Amino acid sequence: MLTKEDYTAVLIPTMPFKKLKIGAYIDQARKRKLFKDEVITVSAHDKDDLYYYYVEKGQMRCSFTKINGEPATLFFRNEGNAFSIEYGGIASLGEYKMHYVATKDTVVFGFTQEQLFRIMQEDPEIYYEFIFVCHMAFGQMGHRISNTAVPSSMQRLVIWLRKLCAIHGPDAQGASIIPTNITIQQLADLLSIHVTTCSRLISTLEADGIIKRTRNEIAVYHLDRLSDYEGID
Repeated sequence: MLTKEDYTAVLIPTMPFKKLKIGAYIDQARKRKLFKDEVITVSAHDKDDLYYYYVEKGQMRCSFTKINGEPATLFFRNEGNAFSIEYGGIASLGEYKMHYVATKDTVVFGFTQEQLFRIMQEDPEIYYEFIFVCHMAFGQMGHRISNTAVPSSMQRLVIWLRKLCAIHGPDAQGASIIPTNITIQQLADLLSIHVTTCSRLISTLEADGIIKRTRNEIAVYHLDRLSDYEGID
């Protein structure tokens, strides 16, 4: 059963989804400590290579190299969550590489494919949990593509907010209160908007009383009026 926390993490990938049971098996995994900006660059090629990582502490971001050489973040993995690294070099072509990068000091535990397969045989719940993790990545990447498919920067922001309001319905006062830890820079990257533009658009919505953003949440007070801003840039 998916929760609001899970659906929120699809649209705000800096937020964690539900804590995974694979964490109970880290005594069988290989521990690795990463400092901020340290990178996991290897890919798995056979069953004995490390492939599936559980994040015990910190945060990792999945990054691809853009054609200008700058990194593009697809999604994050947070404490209690897990991720698969690249398999067989499929995602890294030439100079355009896929990496997992620590956004802060982080501790992960890596399982080989062989270990993961054996644990799944002993505990089938881990198999279904793995499917869930795969589809979290599909959803995060898919909605990012969907949200950035329109040319207007304000429309991208409005679509993102409207999707979040669909998860966090109005309270008794008619406001949608969305828990979030995403920074302006991270939001700008998520929606492929310049950071100064993103800041200006949020300020516009705040000045008009449509939303209120704090470090821990975004309150949407007038969902019905958001569509009025889609043509503004």
